[in-house]
Amino acid sequence: MSGIHPGALLAVSRLVVEFRDDIGNPKTICGTGFWVQTGHDSYFVTNRHNVDPKLKLGADTNYRIANVKLQLRTQTTLAAWLPETFFVSVTNLEHCLRCHPAADVAVLKNPSLPTKHQVVSHSTFTLEELATEQFLAESASPMDVASFIGFPGRDGKQWWDQRWDLGIARTVNLASYPSIPFTNENIPTSDVILVSGLSFSGSSGSPVISHQKGIEGLNLGNALSGGLYIRPQILGMMSGHWWSEEPQAGMFFHSGLSYFTRATAIRELLDA
Repeated sequence: MSGIHPGALLAVSRLVVEFRDDIGNPKTICGTGFWVQTGHDSYFVTNRHNVDPKLKLGADTNYRIANVKLQLRTQTTLAAWLPETFFVSVTNLEHCLRCHPAADVAVLKNPSLPTKHQVVSHSTFTLEELATEQFLAESASPMDVASFIGFPGRDGKQWWDQRWDLGIARTVNLASYPSIPFTNENIPTSDVILVSGLSFSGSSGSPVISHQKGIEGLNLGNALSGGLYIRPQILGMMSGHWWSEEPQAGMFFHSGLSYFTRATAIRELLDA
Protein backbone atom coordinates (compact mmCIF):
# COMPACT_ATOMS: atom_id res chain seq x y z
CA MET A 1 0.00 0.00 0.00
CA SER A 2 1.17 3.51 -0.80
CA GLY A 3 -0.37 5.10 2.29
CA ILE A 4 -1.51 8.01 0.10
CA HIS A 5 -5.15 8.96 0.63
CA PRO A 6 -7.21 8.70 -2.59
CA GLY A 7 -8.48 12.22 -1.91
CA ALA A 8 -5.07 13.48 -3.03
CA LEU A 9 -6.42 13.36 -6.60
CA LEU A 10 -8.94 16.09 -5.71
CA ALA A 11 -6.21 18.55 -4.69
CA VAL A 12 -4.63 18.35 -8.15
CA SER A 13 -6.13 20.42 -10.98
CA ARG A 14 -5.45 21.81 -14.40
CA LEU A 15 -4.52 25.30 -15.51
CA VAL A 16 -4.79 26.94 -18.91
CA VAL A 17 -2.38 29.79 -19.63
CA GLU A 18 -2.62 32.26 -22.51
CA PHE A 19 0.42 34.15 -23.74
CA ARG A 20 0.18 37.05 -26.21
CA ASP A 21 2.87 38.73 -28.26
CA ASP A 22 3.28 42.46 -28.98
CA ILE A 23 0.58 42.46 -31.67
CA GLY A 24 -1.87 40.23 -29.82
CA ASN A 25 -1.19 36.80 -31.31
CA PRO A 26 -2.10 34.16 -28.71
CA LYS A 27 -0.41 30.94 -27.60
CA THR A 28 -2.23 28.68 -25.16
CA ILE A 29 -0.68 25.95 -23.02
CA CYS A 30 -2.16 23.53 -20.48
CA GLY A 31 -0.55 22.05 -17.41
CA THR A 32 -1.04 20.63 -13.95
CA GLY A 33 -0.88 22.21 -10.52
CA PHE A 34 -1.98 21.54 -6.97
CA TRP A 35 -3.36 23.47 -4.00
CA VAL A 36 -1.53 24.00 -0.71
CA GLN A 37 -3.14 25.64 2.32
CA THR A 38 -0.96 27.50 4.85
CA GLY A 39 -2.96 29.08 7.64
CA HIS A 40 -5.31 31.60 6.01
CA ASP A 41 -3.45 31.59 2.68
CA SER A 42 -4.23 29.35 -0.28
CA TYR A 43 -1.57 28.69 -2.93
CA PHE A 44 -1.86 27.13 -6.36
CA VAL A 45 1.54 25.56 -7.09
CA THR A 46 2.76 24.83 -10.61
CA ASN A 47 5.89 24.98 -12.75
CA ARG A 48 7.44 28.31 -13.64
CA HIS A 49 7.68 27.13 -17.25
CA ASN A 50 3.87 26.94 -17.29
CA VAL A 51 3.55 30.69 -16.64
CA ASP A 52 6.90 32.17 -17.71
CA PRO A 53 7.01 32.61 -21.52
CA LYS A 54 10.79 33.06 -21.53
CA LEU A 55 11.29 29.66 -19.91
CA LYS A 56 8.55 28.05 -21.99
CA LEU A 57 9.17 29.65 -25.40
CA GLY A 58 12.77 30.87 -25.19
CA ALA A 59 14.64 33.88 -23.85
CA ASP A 60 14.12 35.86 -27.07
CA THR A 61 10.35 35.54 -27.13
CA ASN A 62 8.20 38.67 -27.17
CA TYR A 63 5.25 36.85 -25.65
CA ARG A 64 3.83 37.94 -22.29
CA ILE A 65 1.44 36.20 -19.95
CA ALA A 66 -2.10 37.44 -20.57
CA ASN A 67 -4.47 35.16 -18.69
CA VAL A 68 -4.51 32.16 -16.35
CA LYS A 69 -7.53 29.95 -15.79
CA LEU A 70 -7.72 27.41 -12.96
CA GLN A 71 -9.98 24.39 -12.77
CA LEU A 72 -12.52 24.35 -9.95
CA ARG A 73 -14.96 21.59 -9.03
CA THR A 74 -18.61 21.69 -8.00
CA GLN A 75 -19.73 20.32 -4.65
CA THR A 76 -23.01 19.83 -2.84
CA THR A 77 -21.64 20.29 0.67
CA LEU A 78 -18.16 20.50 2.16
CA ALA A 79 -16.02 17.68 0.73
CA ALA A 80 -18.97 16.26 -1.24
CA TRP A 81 -17.56 16.63 -4.75
CA LEU A 82 -19.31 16.30 -8.11
CA PRO A 83 -17.91 15.49 -11.58
CA GLU A 84 -18.63 18.92 -13.08
CA THR A 85 -15.64 21.24 -13.31
CA PHE A 86 -15.18 24.81 -14.55
CA PHE A 87 -12.23 26.94 -15.61
CA VAL A 88 -12.21 30.34 -13.94
CA SER A 89 -9.89 33.25 -14.83
CA VAL A 90 -7.62 34.64 -12.12
CA THR A 91 -8.53 38.33 -11.83
CA ASN A 92 -5.64 39.40 -9.57
CA LEU A 93 -2.88 37.72 -11.61
CA GLU A 94 -0.49 40.68 -11.46
CA HIS A 95 -0.52 40.66 -7.67
CA CYS A 96 -0.70 36.95 -6.85
CA LEU A 97 1.81 35.35 -9.25
CA ARG A 98 5.26 34.59 -7.84
CA CYS A 99 8.12 32.81 -9.64
CA HIS A 100 11.23 31.23 -8.13
CA PRO A 101 14.38 32.90 -9.51
CA ALA A 102 16.25 29.65 -10.22
CA ALA A 103 13.96 26.64 -9.74
CA ASP A 104 11.04 25.61 -11.96
CA VAL A 105 8.40 26.69 -9.45
CA ALA A 106 5.64 29.29 -9.52
CA VAL A 107 2.75 29.94 -7.14
CA LEU A 108 -0.47 31.90 -7.24
CA LYS A 109 -1.07 33.23 -3.73
CA ASN A 110 -4.76 33.65 -2.87
CA PRO A 111 -5.86 33.82 -6.52
CA SER A 112 -9.15 35.63 -6.99
CA LEU A 113 -11.54 33.33 -8.87
CA PRO A 114 -14.94 35.00 -9.16
CA THR A 115 -17.62 32.70 -10.52
CA LYS A 116 -21.39 32.64 -10.78
CA HIS A 117 -21.35 29.08 -9.47
CA GLN A 118 -21.83 29.29 -5.70
CA VAL A 119 -20.74 25.74 -4.90
CA VAL A 120 -17.43 25.58 -6.73
CA SER A 121 -14.19 25.03 -4.82
CA HIS A 122 -11.08 22.85 -4.59
CA SER A 123 -9.41 20.46 -2.17
CA THR A 124 -5.95 21.19 -0.73
CA PHE A 125 -2.78 19.71 0.66
CA THR A 126 -1.29 21.27 3.80
CA LEU A 127 2.11 22.89 4.29
CA GLU A 128 3.05 20.08 6.66
CA GLU A 129 2.69 17.60 3.79
CA LEU A 130 5.51 19.30 1.84
CA ALA A 131 8.82 17.56 2.48
CA THR A 132 11.53 19.53 4.27
CA GLU A 133 15.27 19.39 3.68
CA GLN A 134 15.52 17.17 6.76
CA PHE A 135 12.94 14.72 5.40
CA LEU A 136 14.74 14.49 2.05
CA ALA A 137 18.04 13.85 3.85
CA GLU A 138 16.86 11.40 6.50
CA SER A 139 13.69 9.72 5.26
CA ALA A 140 14.04 9.48 1.46
CA SER A 141 16.55 7.35 -0.43
CA PRO A 142 17.52 6.42 -3.98
CA MET A 143 15.23 3.67 -5.37
CA ASP A 144 12.31 4.70 -3.12
CA VAL A 145 8.87 4.49 -4.73
CA ALA A 146 6.73 7.58 -5.31
CA SER A 147 3.67 8.50 -7.36
CA PHE A 148 2.85 11.64 -9.31
CA ILE A 149 -0.67 12.81 -10.10
CA GLY A 150 -1.36 14.85 -13.21
CA PHE A 151 -3.07 15.36 -16.54
CA PRO A 152 -0.79 13.90 -19.23
CA GLY A 153 -1.50 13.57 -22.93
CA ARG A 154 0.09 13.71 -26.33
CA ASP A 155 -0.78 15.18 -29.71
CA GLY A 156 -3.88 16.82 -28.27
CA LYS A 157 -5.22 13.58 -26.79
CA GLN A 158 -6.19 13.44 -23.13
CA TRP A 159 -5.24 10.38 -21.10
CA TRP A 160 -7.06 11.15 -17.85
CA ASP A 161 -10.63 10.50 -16.66
CA GLN A 162 -12.80 12.77 -18.79
CA ARG A 163 -16.06 12.22 -16.92
CA TRP A 164 -14.77 13.37 -13.54
CA ASP A 165 -11.83 15.44 -14.80
CA LEU A 166 -9.55 13.66 -12.34
CA GLY A 167 -5.82 13.33 -12.86
CA ILE A 168 -4.17 9.94 -13.04
CA ALA A 169 -1.37 8.56 -10.87
CA ARG A 170 1.82 6.99 -12.18
CA THR A 171 4.73 5.54 -10.21
CA VAL A 172 8.39 6.46 -10.28
CA ASN A 173 11.54 5.36 -8.49
CA LEU A 174 13.97 7.94 -7.17
CA ALA A 175 17.08 7.66 -9.33
CA SER A 176 19.34 10.19 -7.60
CA TYR A 177 20.09 11.17 -4.00
CA PRO A 178 17.08 13.13 -2.69
CA SER A 179 19.33 15.09 -0.33
CA ILE A 180 21.60 16.25 -3.17
CA PRO A 181 20.10 18.33 -6.02
CA PHE A 182 20.73 16.54 -9.31
CA THR A 183 22.82 18.54 -11.78
CA ASN A 184 22.97 17.97 -15.53
CA GLU A 185 23.63 20.33 -18.44
CA ASN A 186 20.33 19.28 -20.04
CA ILE A 187 18.29 20.61 -17.09
CA PRO A 188 18.27 24.43 -17.06
CA THR A 189 16.67 24.88 -13.62
CA SER A 190 17.91 24.11 -10.12
CA ASP A 191 17.00 21.90 -7.15
CA VAL A 192 15.80 18.78 -8.98
CA ILE A 193 15.73 15.02 -8.40
CA LEU A 194 16.04 12.46 -11.20
CA VAL A 195 13.51 9.62 -11.33
CA SER A 196 12.96 6.49 -13.35
CA GLY A 197 9.45 6.97 -14.68
CA LEU A 198 7.31 8.12 -17.58
CA SER A 199 6.29 11.77 -17.43
CA PHE A 200 4.64 13.20 -20.54
CA SER A 201 3.35 16.56 -21.74
CA GLY A 202 0.74 17.87 -19.34
CA SER A 203 2.38 16.19 -16.34
CA SER A 204 4.37 19.34 -15.55
CA GLY A 205 3.19 20.59 -12.16
CA SER A 206 2.15 17.16 -10.86
CA PRO A 207 2.88 16.63 -7.14
CA VAL A 208 5.34 13.79 -6.58
CA ILE A 209 4.34 11.95 -3.39
CA SER A 210 6.49 9.37 -1.62
CA HIS A 211 4.95 6.05 -0.59
CA GLN A 212 4.87 5.12 3.07
CA LYS A 213 7.67 3.05 4.57
CA GLY A 214 7.00 0.45 7.24
CA ILE A 215 3.61 -0.15 8.80
CA GLU A 216 2.03 2.53 10.96
CA GLY A 217 1.91 1.42 14.59
CA LEU A 218 4.55 -1.32 14.15
CA ASN A 219 7.76 0.52 14.99
CA LEU A 220 9.51 -2.66 16.07
CA GLY A 221 12.37 -2.70 13.63
CA ASN A 222 11.51 -6.21 12.44
CA ALA A 223 11.21 -7.60 8.93
CA LEU A 224 7.49 -6.91 8.64
CA SER A 225 7.50 -3.28 9.76
CA GLY A 226 10.65 -2.40 7.85
CA GLY A 227 11.83 -0.22 10.72
CA LEU A 228 10.20 3.04 11.75
CA TYR A 229 7.05 4.11 9.96
CA ILE A 230 7.60 7.00 7.55
CA ARG A 231 4.51 8.81 6.32
CA PRO A 232 4.01 9.86 2.70
CA GLN A 233 5.16 13.37 1.82
CA ILE A 234 5.10 15.61 -1.24
CA LEU A 235 8.72 15.33 -2.39
CA GLY A 236 8.32 17.93 -5.12
CA MET A 237 6.70 18.67 -8.45
CA MET A 238 7.21 16.98 -11.82
CA SER A 239 9.13 19.29 -14.17
CA GLY A 240 10.34 17.47 -17.27
CA HIS A 241 11.52 14.35 -19.07
CA TRP A 242 13.94 13.21 -21.73
CA TRP A 243 13.20 11.60 -25.09
CA SER A 244 15.68 8.93 -26.17
CA GLU A 245 15.31 10.21 -29.73
CA GLU A 246 12.78 12.07 -31.84
CA PRO A 247 9.43 10.25 -31.52
CA GLN A 248 7.97 8.81 -34.68
CA ALA A 249 4.30 8.97 -35.58
CA GLY A 250 2.25 6.67 -33.38
CA MET A 251 5.23 5.53 -31.29
CA PHE A 252 6.83 6.67 -28.04
CA PHE A 253 10.57 6.90 -27.53
CA HIS A 254 10.65 8.02 -23.91
CA SER A 255 14.04 7.56 -22.27
CA GLY A 256 12.36 6.38 -19.06
CA LEU A 257 13.99 9.26 -17.18
CA SER A 258 12.10 12.24 -15.79
CA TYR A 259 12.92 14.84 -13.17
CA PHE A 260 11.07 16.86 -10.60
CA THR A 261 11.76 20.02 -8.62
CA ARG A 262 12.30 19.36 -4.93
CA ALA A 263 9.77 20.51 -2.34
CA THR A 264 12.50 22.65 -0.77
CA ALA A 265 12.21 25.07 -3.71
CA ILE A 266 8.43 25.21 -3.25
CA ARG A 267 8.89 25.99 0.43
CA GLU A 268 11.39 28.73 -0.41
CA LEU A 269 8.84 30.43 -2.62
CA LEU A 270 6.04 30.09 -0.07
CA ASP A 271 8.31 31.64 2.56
CA ALA A 272 9.54 34.46 0.31
